[in-house]
Amino acid sequence: MDKFLLPLEEFLKKIIFVLMGLILILTFLTVVTRYCFAYTPAFSEELARYMFVWIVFLSLPIITRKGSNMAIEMLVGRMRGVMLKFTMLFASGCTTLFLLIMIYYSIVLLGTVSYQTSPALEISMSYVYIVMPFGCFVMLLNVGQQLIQILRTPVDKLVPPQNAE
Repeated sequence: MDKFLLPLEEFLKKIIFVLMGLILILTFLTVVTRYCFAYTPAFSEELARYMFVWIVFLSLPIITRKGSNMAIEMLVGRMRGVMLKFTMLFASGCTTLFLLIMIYYSIVLLGTVSYQTSPALEISMSYVYIVMPFGCFVMLLNVGQQLIQILRTPVDKLVPPQNAE
């Protein structure tokens, strides 16, 4: 699965980098036009907001893969053996359930917003929210890979997850 997920992660990083750069440029230009020309483009804040949504949902799979997502380190860090494995399996199961719910309802949301257009950009809102099921699905693949790794690792070799820096 790494053969698929590693190149996808690199691709997502490039998209995130470009989107962050575009938000920076767009925000700078908006400030300049507002203070120098007393004009604010109607689309600028809306576009920056939508790009931020994309950045969040494209970052989730990367954060999950690196182990930087939220965890209760004080609790899990003290566990060993069967209790640690059970807790990690339980957490992965809960995350999987949550992601399946997110994927389902974000697809339902896409059907609802496909008839709506954004006020300033006048694009379909489905273009904004299509990233939600995609990001959650890739995150689900990463959680699945972690789940398989937990199941394959013997209890005595299992170590608590450490947040990546």
